[in-house]
Amino acid sequence: MEFRRIEYFLVLADKLNYAKAAKELCISAQALTKQINILEDELGTRLFNRTTRSVELTEDGIMCKNQFQNLKAQYDLTIAAVEEAIAKKHKHVKISFFVALPRNEFMNRIINALFSEFDDIDFEIATNNMDGLRDQLKDGDVDLVFTNAHDFEDWTGCSHVVFKTIPAQIVVSPKHPWVKEGRKEITDADMAESDIILLAKHGPYEFNSFYGKVKTRNRIMVADFETMLLELQKGKGFAVFPMAFNDMHTSRFEYFDLPKELAFNYRTMCSYKRTNKNPDVKKIFNFIKEHKKQFVF
Repeated sequence: MEFRRIEYFLVLADKLNYAKAAKELCISAQALTKQINILEDELGTRLFNRTTRSVELTEDGIMCKNQFQNLKAQYDLTIAAVEEAIAKKHKHVKISFFVALPRNEFMNRIINALFSEFDDIDFEIATNNMDGLRDQLKDGDVDLVFTNAHDFEDWTGCSHVVFKTIPAQIVVSPKHPWVKEGRKEITDADMAESDIILLAKHGPYEFNSFYGKVKTRNRIMVADFETMLLELQKGKGFAVFPMAFNDMHTSRFEYFDLPKELAFNYRTMCSYKRTNKNPDVKKIFNFIKEHKKQFVF
């Protein structure tokens, strides 16, 4: 007796309508009828009384429904237990890095340390833009993130290891007029006459922060950090980020401090959601926390 037929029987016993039961099972009514007929032959009894207008359970059908429901419940519990055991045996942790973080000085050090310390865990490593990492973490799409985060961002419900706190700076190309003019500092009035280059976000910028205070001529939205750097090289706009990104030591950009009234910081940090049920995630987080000095760049 195939368990599949028992599942078909239980759906029909609940719906008492071949068309509705077949639709839920994603099979044709004819196929369902055939499977129920085979089950009745195997049991040697009729399970349903059928007319052109109605379908009703027989006395044996009612008894089978009660017994098969218990069997189905035990079957579901067994499958769940097997899946949980396999999941525990095959440990899996998803980690995502902000794509612009220093690779050799930071990302590779962390990856090598984790692979060495937790050789029984299957790590899934990805990179992403800064925008979205927080939402990915809160939505459970990743287990741990390593990123540069504005110090005004809301990371409620998450725990952090902060490697360093870095002031945000105005970044421009050597081609930018401010550099050619030999400027030593930039004012909010200067920014109001220039274009700011921003990463496109899934949600709105937090306008109770720097992005709500700064006044600029235009806001140029780009898809990713690499495109932002290419736009900067044109020399027509400026961006705001910290000196904490890949190849920062060899970059040819110029940096200015933000005006005091607009100043804010970035935190280079590791974060995880405290309600994450994967026991290995907290274990890895605590390892990062204990050894954070070796990852500071």
